[in-house]
Amino acid sequence: MEFRDLVMVLSDFGLWEKVAGCYEGENYLGDEFLEEHIRKYSTSDKLIIRAIVGIYHGRRLVSFYELYRFLDGENTEKLIKWWRQDFTIGK
Repeated sequence: MEFRDLVMVLSDFGLWEKVAGCYEGENYLGDEFLEEHIRKYSTSDKLIIRAIVGIYHGRRLVSFYELYRFLDGENTEKLIKWWRQDFTIGK
């Protein structure tokens, strides 16, 4: 997954604008900054953000159980779609 993939995947969920402030260009400002930045959002949005950012940075920020429990059908389908594409554009 490249930075452009991260942006595209989060944009597909309508979440890039919510997390863009956690990056200076491609430089990540850190997990603690991310958590502070997203704390006001819905549980579903936070889980998707944590999952995608975690994949990009190779960190475990969310569990499958949390995703299963809190994502609605539409977001689950989007996550499956991106998973099948290895979270990259153009596959």
